[in-house]
Amino acid sequence: MTTIGLETRPRTAPETSSMGTETRRSRLNLDPLRKAAILVVSLEESLARQILSHLDRADVDAVSLEMARLEHIDPELQREVLTEFYALGMKRLRFVFDDVVRMDDPDLCLAFREEEVSVWALALAGASRPVRQKVLAALAAPASETLQQALANLGPFRLEHVESAQAEIADRLRRLHDEGLLALPESSSQEEILV
Repeated sequence: MTTIGLETRPRTAPETSSMGTETRRSRLNLDPLRKAAILVVSLEESLARQILSHLDRADVDAVSLEMARLEHIDPELQREVLTEFYALGMKRLRFVFDDVVRMDDPDLCLAFREEEVSVWALALAGASRPVRQKVLAALAAPASETLQQALANLGPFRLEHVESAQAEIADRLRRLHDEGLLALPESSSQEEILV
């Protein structure tokens, strides 16, 4: 990975633009690469390096090039990028299996793999009735019938296995969200996460 001197980049400086209104409008449609560059130069170096370590070489090079192009970062724009980053992170961290009840049906169908029907059956066996109904209603009829049959044939199970199955599915949903393939709902969890 390319070493990036993050500490030499400007943290905040006024963005110069002759069209203030245009700058505000452009924030709404900010290029993802520019947004990534602003994020990387705005974070602590260790966190920025950790984020970059998850990217492939071509993406690191593209973000590094965009960082080199940054001259000034509008403090308001920087706040917006950081707020979005932390909000997405918190949303991802707080997502739990029971939150599937508020997911869109196509997103649930995308996450369901018929070869893992036993994992889904175990996860649903320990879930609330609304969660079971939501998943079964979201799936196509053949998949729903297969899952209902697996639930009916489940037999005795341990709570730790249910929790493990639910965690596995929640993790898969988080990964699909990270890949941009589905949207996670806001969490219903009332627990506070300290960062």
